[in-house]
Parts: sequence; structure tokens; C-alpha cells
Amino acid sequence: MEAEGLMDDRLVKMEVKIAYMEETIATLDSVVSELSGEISTLKNRLSMIEKRFSDLIEENLGQAEKPPHY
Repeated sequence: MEAEGLMDDRLVKMEVKIAYMEETIATLDSVVSELSGEISTLKNRLSMIEKRFSDLIEENLGQAEKPPHY
């Protein structure tokens, strides 16, 4: 009978650990999803900044090449 009680205790402990693991996995999944969205947004913003920077460089190079009387 005592062995049965020990098995029940071990089973309950394992179920509790599994419940915590499932909660942790769900939390991590949520965080990863959120960060993925933020990374995507930041990549888009960086692309826009790079494009704008490139355009500004081209504008300035074009202005530097004009003769002084312009």
C-alpha cells in the first residue's frame, strides 16, 4: 500500500512539473511571436532609412557635380 502512495506522489509531482512546463512554453511562444513582429517592423524601418540615406547621398553627389554658376 505504501508503494502505491509513493507512486501517486511521484505522479502528482510529475503532473505539476508538466503543468509548469506547459505554462512556460506558452509564455515563451508568446514572447517569441511578439519579438518576431517587432523584428519585422524594425527591418522595414531600417530598409526605409537605408533607402532615404541612399537618396540623400545621391542628391548631395548630384549637387556637388554642378558647375559653380548653377
